[in-house]
Formats: sequence, structure tokens, C-alpha cells
Amino acid sequence: MTDKTRFYAEVGTRIRRQRERRGLTQQALASMVSLSRASLANIERGKQKTLLDTFVDLASALHVAPAKLLIDVETPTEEIVAELLKDRPSAEREWVLAGVRTVRKDK
Repeated sequence: MTDKTRFYAEVGTRIRRQRERRGLTQQALASMVSLSRASLANIERGKQKTLLDTFVDLASALHVAPAKLLIDVETPTEEIVAELLKDRPSAEREWVLAGVRTVRKDK
């Protein structure tokens, strides 16, 4: 299974779980966001990609922030970022690393 396949499968699972928590059928949720029931079923199984505006509409219909439907992505460590940036100018490296430090501190 590729990373993209995993990503869409996990997002679909999160949509399905939220739909079930709200007590909605696939048909009801699909109607709320102008999709067919079959399209929503495919999205929930990770077999169909969705446009960003449709994704936001799904989150809105489910009364959740869109981020709640996305998979968690681990913030890279400072060491990994430093290695990736080793060939960049020192000022640029420090600027990016300062951002990484801030994000990691907020977690």
C-alpha cells in the first residue's frame, strides 16, 4: 500500500466515523454535500479522491474542523531538517530550523 493509498484510506475512515457519530446515512451526508451515495462510499473506502471544496463541505456537514479528518503528520526533528538543508545557506537553514523549533515546542 502506497503512502497516498494509506492517506486516502485513513481520511475516508475518519469521514465514515464522524458520519456514524452524527447518525447520518451515506445517502444523507452525500445529499448534504451534493455527492452521490456511491461517491461518498468510495471516498470513505479511500477509493476516490475529493476536491478540496467538497472536503471542506464534508467537514462542515459533519460539524468538525477539516483538520480533524486529516491524518496526523509527525513534525520532523531538528536533526532531520538540518540534514535536508545541509547544502543551503546558513541564514536560510537557521530560519527554517527556528520554525521547526517553534512548531515542536507548541506540540
